[in-house]
Amino acid sequence: MVVRLITILMLFNICLSIGFDPLYLNDKNRTPVERAGDLFQIAIPLSGLGYTYYSNDNIGRKQFWRTYLSSLTLTYILKYTIKKERPNGHCCESFPSGHTSAAFAGAMFINNRYGSKVGIPAVLLASFVGYSRVYAEKHYWEDVLAGALISVISSIFYTTSINTNNENISLFLNPLNNNISINLKI
Repeated sequence: MVVRLITILMLFNICLSIGFDPLYLNDKNRTPVERAGDLFQIAIPLSGLGYTYYSNDNIGRKQFWRTYLSSLTLTYILKYTIKKERPNGHCCESFPSGHTSAAFAGAMFINNRYGSKVGIPAVLLASFVGYSRVYAEKHYWEDVLAGALISVISSIFYTTSINTNNENISLFLNPLNNNISINLKI
């Protein structure tokens, strides 16, 4: 495991040294808010996926991939179909926000699968990602809200609770089974 991690870090370093910069680490025009948003849009989904490995949750892992891939697939189909101009004048992939969609796919998976105790902080961080995109003039608010909504709906369809029973109040929606449940533990 350690050897695999070291190998990945070395390959990433080599890619950066030859000019490949997918996280825009060498872009001096990015603000700290924008960089944080870029980081969290990757870190939140990776946290959800990583926890499925840590907890040996094979069903959750399948649900994560269904949520994440369906969310991003719809997001990018809409991006390349609608071709809305960004607030900074760059053309044409503003609607919906891919960063926000990715962050909310991870956050809503965490919330719906593992509960609000870990889900609410993830959703707050995902909301920050959306804010960072508006702050950086990459998206309008409606772009961010659409990206979040796509992921929320995707998570509702594909993610079920693991029922850890460590919460006082939980709400779960499952429209496929016409099921809404509210649990209150006293």
